[in-house]
Amino acid sequence: MKRLLLTVFVLLTLTLLAIEVPTVQYVYHRLPNGLQIYVFEDHTVPLVKVQVWYKVGSIDEEEGRTGSAHLLEHEMFNGTEALEKGEIDELITSVGGQLNAGTYYDYTVYYEIVPSAKLELALAIEADRMRNLKIDPIDFYRELEVVKQERRQRIENNYIQSGWEELQSAAFAGTPLGHFVIGWMEDLNNMTHDYIRSFYEMFYAPNNAIVAISGDVDPQEAIALVEKYFGDYEPMEIKRPIYARTKFEGEKVLRLPRITRYALMLQLYQIPRGDHEDLPAIEALLDIWLNSESSRVVNELYYKRGMILGCGGFTTALRIPGYALVYAFGYKEDDLDQIKAAMDEELRKIAEEGVSEEELEKVKKARLKEIIFGLKDIREFSDVIVLSALRYDDPYLYKKQIETISRLTSEDIQRVARQYFLCKDRYVGYIVPKN
Repeated sequence: MKRLLLTVFVLLTLTLLAIEVPTVQYVYHRLPNGLQIYVFEDHTVPLVKVQVWYKVGSIDEEEGRTGSAHLLEHEMFNGTEALEKGEIDELITSVGGQLNAGTYYDYTVYYEIVPSAKLELALAIEADRMRNLKIDPIDFYRELEVVKQERRQRIENNYIQSGWEELQSAAFAGTPLGHFVIGWMEDLNNMTHDYIRSFYEMFYAPNNAIVAISGDVDPQEAIALVEKYFGDYEPMEIKRPIYARTKFEGEKVLRLPRITRYALMLQLYQIPRGDHEDLPAIEALLDIWLNSESSRVVNELYYKRGMILGCGGFTTALRIPGYALVYAFGYKEDDLDQIKAAMDEELRKIAEEGVSEEELEKVKKARLKEIIFGLKDIREFSDVIVLSALRYDDPYLYKKQIETISRLTSEDIQRVARQYFLCKDRYVGYIVPKN
């Protein structure tokens, strides 16, 4: 009941634009070895989520070694010096828990959700595999084949993903964004267990990680357990590659033939890193221009003119400058030039004429509602806070974003439209039927 009242109060204050940003309560502690700990106390249900976030992803890979971070994630389930292959899964599932992991451009995360009485078990497992991973050559090369098959199924046999990958690799050639997280097949073919061991020893260190615990726990007891299991580990010297940068100049169009019935246009635009103050305005622009049912492009090109099957846009916001991807599905290849021109015209109108008060308020309310209602589930919203801390050393970034969104004006939307999109410094990909 208290949470419901808080949510109603916050929404009312947001509507009145007298912003009182809610603060998520947590306990923070840093161990002498550099390991950061965030504990979010929530006794709603007798469960606890344990996560270890590592500040390493595909942007941290050396040229010719793409796919290392994701491959290592797979290997982390194959046992340690103390736990045989399969035992990690068995220990967690035997107590009614679940576990998984994920790798992205700029992080890797592992998690367990277990009954709160089993917090120590989850922490012991994560501490063990932080520094004691066993990389058996036979298991490693078997797992490597699994990853290669994953690449074939998800990327190479998917016309959208393979076309997107080709476009992105051309746009960001020689930079950390020049490959997908899963890496190139050629690099996977040349991967060795010795290299993955060195990658693991470099990046899986306490001073390159955050332990997040959320749920039915006592914060001080949780911190004591983390110190018990992780406290003796030594920090490592983290040597990241130099992040090369590129600058799009003008428009470059690539034709990307694939096995498909329909035509698809992709556009890549460069944007700043994820904590930049322009990101909320860029995302609001994408919603007004493309994403909502009442967006400019949907209204004009889908409903009125019947030119497209669908469209959208999203940002890839990272700890390095990222990109916005804009897309539209057409009926045939000959339509794509016309679709691109019509989408550009809708963007030009926004940049020059601005957006209506109704459009602006609708997108602001939707964005604020998404954040505010996310606060209702602390186990999920803790991810937002911890990831901001990992990427930008700023756990309160969400509060700044709420304030920025609440202050957005038509002039802000116009400015980012001109600065990042209307200039037409972009890579365009036409994914078209192969025949």
